[in-house]
Amino acid sequence: MFYLVKHSQLFSFPKTEIASSTGRVAQTTNVVMGGTVTDDATDEWLVLDKKVNTYPTVRGFTAIGTGGDDFVQSMVVAVESVIEESIPKGQISQKVSAKGKYVSVKIGPIRVVSSEQVQAVYNAMKKDVRMKFFL
Repeated sequence: MFYLVKHSQLFSFPKTEIASSTGRVAQTTNVVMGGTVTDDATDEWLVLDKKVNTYPTVRGFTAIGTGGDDFVQSMVVAVESVIEESIPKGQISQKVSAKGKYVSVKIGPIRVVSSEQVQAVYNAMKKDVRMKFFL
């Protein structure tokens, strides 16, 4: 069961309904991961990941934090340290929030070989205390 909170209302959907390819172009990968830096839902994530993802796969990583270009570079280095490859500049994008307080950095698509590698990327990203959220 997947849950969505929208406008303070809780909606639930069976996994089969969410993962259904009916009515959509089924060319994307289901990605299960995200939360705040202080989230500790690793066990729940692993169970869900095993149900919806297959590896190897290609996926992106997004981090939101403070620190501008230095934060962006820190996130790139974190991902590179785990996948042991340089990330081409064309696979890195950033966007500053409307008030300029936060920067969102998107890295990918990146080939990952296991759920453990995905977790290792997020753990490397979490080492930077400026990161507030990840997707």
